[in-house]
Amino acid sequence: MNHRGRLSETSGDAGRYAGHSRGHVRRLLFGRATGSPHQEAVVAELEPGGGIDRHLHAYEEAFYVLDGELVLGIAGETEQLVAGDYVFVERGVSHALRNDSGTVARWFEVSAPQPGAALEDTVFVDADRQPEGLETPYRKGHFDASDLPEPSSAIGLAGFGAANVGGAALKILVGPDTGASQLNLMVVQYTHGGFIAPHDHAFEEGFFFLTGEIEAQLDGETHSLEAGDYFWSGVGSMHALTNRSDEPVRWLETQVPQPPSRHQARFVADWARYLSAG
Repeated sequence: MNHRGRLSETSGDAGRYAGHSRGHVRRLLFGRATGSPHQEAVVAELEPGGGIDRHLHAYEEAFYVLDGELVLGIAGETEQLVAGDYVFVERGVSHALRNDSGTVARWFEVSAPQPGAALEDTVFVDADRQPEGLETPYRKGHFDASDLPEPSSAIGLAGFGAANVGGAALKILVGPDTGASQLNLMVVQYTHGGFIAPHDHAFEEGFFFLTGEIEAQLDGETHSLEAGDYFWSGVGSMHALTNRSDEPVRWLETQVPQPPSRHQARFVADWARYLSAG
């Protein structure tokens, strides 16, 4: 199962933040309404002078600033965020956002497990709050394209010997090394000719394209995707990607639940070869 769309054609509203935010719009890319049981991803917008009241979640959350500037109030600190900054917020840590600039701020946001359980999982509060004994309530970083390694096939998805990946580079922004236990958020880039062969996973993946154009095979159908497009791939959903353009293609990618340390992907060609050898 997969779901795809284009941001410019995706409607939005304040969602669960209605009544607790001003000048705030959230455009759902994928979540419970699109078939994802484990994660929700949105592109959120905040108008100049807008804000989101202090709140906390019963799940981990990460966001990446796409455009504009944001002010994040969290754990007694005030963080000034600009495009390329990313933040991981621990479960139960209260935080608030505002836009003091003169332009719209936009960010990509992923949360997991995704909201919507029977218990109240987004709570608005009047003061700083975080679980007792929590050493690192949040982590902030900044991504620059120069942070990406040289493109190669070494992105941790080796199969049974076949060349399944080429011309790829990635940087994990949020994952186990940054304290996250429920989700991964990364930047991935393919050069001209970069590819990953048909495969599936035992976890969900989400993709939001930032630059360039790519050919995507999703459950047997071929699509051309470009900046502003997105897709979600469910557990066991077959997919493959190839950059047939002359320019690099770059995207934000989510993985929920976090992949195992081994056997992260099952490649069609390797699996068929393994079975026939028996």
